[in-house]
Amino acid sequence: MNYNIETLTSKKYLIIKNILNNSFDKKIFNKLDTLVLSKCFDNAYEYSIMENIERINCDDLSSHDILNILENFIYSVQYKTILNGRELFELVKLSLLPTKKLNKVISSDLYLKIASYLKYVSHETKLISFDFLILRIVDNFLLKVNNINNKNLSEFYLALKNSIYEKMISFSYINEIKEKEATMLCWVDMLLSAVIKKEIDISSFILITKKILIITQNSLYLLWKLANSINYILSQNDFLDLSSLKEYKKILEKQIENRYTYANISTNELQNIMINLLANQNIVKDDYYYFFDALSSIATQSEKNKFFCIQLCEYIVYYNNKKRIFSYRFIRKYFIDIILKLFNKNDIIQIKIKELNLLINLWFNDIFFCFEKKRILQGILNILKSINSKTFKLNHNNFYKYCEALDYMLASDSDYNITDIIDFLAFDNGNKSRISKHFKLHQSISSF
Repeated sequence: MNYNIETLTSKKYLIIKNILNNSFDKKIFNKLDTLVLSKCFDNAYEYSIMENIERINCDDLSSHDILNILENFIYSVQYKTILNGRELFELVKLSLLPTKKLNKVISSDLYLKIASYLKYVSHETKLISFDFLILRIVDNFLLKVNNINNKNLSEFYLALKNSIYEKMISFSYINEIKEKEATMLCWVDMLLSAVIKKEIDISSFILITKKILIITQNSLYLLWKLANSINYILSQNDFLDLSSLKEYKKILEKQIENRYTYANISTNELQNIMINLLANQNIVKDDYYYFFDALSSIATQSEKNKFFCIQLCEYIVYYNNKKRIFSYRFIRKYFIDIILKLFNKNDIIQIKIKELNLLINLWFNDIFFCFEKKRILQGILNILKSINSKTFKLNHNNFYKYCEALDYMLASDSDYNITDIIDFLAFDNGNKSRISKHFKLHQSISSF
């Protein structure tokens, strides 16, 4: 008996191995590998250029250079050209210099003069982008002046910071036309940080972000970024009345849903989003949420698109071995949510088999096995049940080999001893008898 069980186990293990080895399209994966690698090299080149610019413009600045930048800033404010030139951007670069280096050159009186001029610029500008720029400068300089231990100077900078937030709440800004999406995402990060530090309250956060959405050509990604920032705030324990924030989140989610409904993202664009995502040095969960939502939306458009989207999901699982994307709990959970959401009992058989292959691969992925195996198992069962239809002719390749694979998986995992699995999959006694032949390992374990 033991010999028969061992032989049966080996046979079913070979079925599993065959599924794991042959379910992925190696030709497509090689093509995607090349695209990701090419994008990585492009990014490395861009980072190199940026680092060289930063080194030239900041790290090598002499005391004379620092004073010259400040003199140009002050001059541009006095002659009211500050909003037309690059002086504010140069001041941002200056504010990023090490505290020790900067404080050797800038006196307390000069720091006070800078703050006074920044206050004037904020009073004059009608663009929120300039106020966020000033806010960034003030934040950076606050670290420097706090190191000087000048209480009055620190309080002046804090007061300036608060006055900018107050202006953002009440002022009617003109529309932003030139600002890039990446810049607007930084604004949301700044506001989120301000909420967490209790520099602004929840109602201020809502008012300012609503204003950003009105005065910008808000993108789908900006809405997503904002919704996930709200999720982060809601996850904190030290905020009391969050009802208004929850309501705001519902409004944003509805806008996102509507945008996806009318969005016209092609499969090529979706693939490019994934390539850019995987080529990035850092793993940002908001980027993955955006990609998964776009994928989910495109998958509903046609059978061809759905098949392609599952292929991209397979590639991300494959690429996870290089980058360990799914070590991040929220990305992993959102991914499996999307995978299970893709399933539809009316899918064509080619898509169902593709979904089965993907779920089986996830079962044999250590991190998914540890945290999501129950949901993966239920997904496999649901797909198999949908395939087993009186109107569909079953064979080894489209059904029975997956029963064999499932039998091996259940027999190899002591956590699950599902006694009614055959009843769940079968639609009558004759069908039950045929299916039971493929679950001998599971039955032998259940009999003990």
